[in-house]
Amino acid sequence: IRSGNVGIGLSNPSVRLDVNGSVKATAYLYSSDANLKTDINQISNSLSKVKELEGVEFKWKDTNRSDIGLIAQDVEKVIPEIVHTDDSGMKSVEYGKVVAVLILAIKEQQVQIEKQDKRIKELEKKLEDEN
Repeated sequence: IRSGNVGIGLSNPSVRLDVNGSVKATAYLYSSDANLKTDINQISNSLSKVKELEGVEFKWKDTNRSDIGLIAQDVEKVIPEIVHTDDSGMKSVEYGKVVAVLILAIKEQQVQIEKQDKRIKELEKKLEDEN
């Protein structure tokens, strides 16, 4: 234990609980109550942010296990609020927070789809009227 940090599977934990390996649980809870927050604003340009993210396939160096995910350095360029750098310079991503960006990106796409559907119906009606 160093400065109140606990490490499992490693000797130099960089955060309060640092686990080298898989963690299994029935739920992970994020504090999210409005009473804990201030300066609340909707995320802007969600769709463009999602379009900049790059999902990758890779293998972990220590286990050679295949996996998928994001590269923290790439995410940091797009959504720096969800990337953390420990004292040794290693970066991690709060994947759960990507959900907020994805929700708004879907909403932006839905607005575009509804505008296109309306335009298509207008064009179909115009074609029918001409015939």
